[in-house]
Amino acid sequence: MNQYYILTSDPLYTHVVNWIRNHALECSIHLNRVRFWVPVDSPLYTDFILRFRDHCPPVDSSLDLITGL
Repeated sequence: MNQYYILTSDPLYTHVVNWIRNHALECSIHLNRVRFWVPVDSPLYTDFILRFRDHCPPVDSSLDLITGL
């Protein structure tokens, strides 16, 4: 699974959150963003990329998100 996020300030925020809910994806809600996981080996991933790739960047697993380093 690949992890992505959407910022609450993004104009497509509500569309993405509704899409996440409609597909019962695992997500983590934060103050200014929602992080979520999309299974790579399914048609859902293709749908996600075609709809939201410009609004939902992937989470870089090499960064420490707690300290920012």
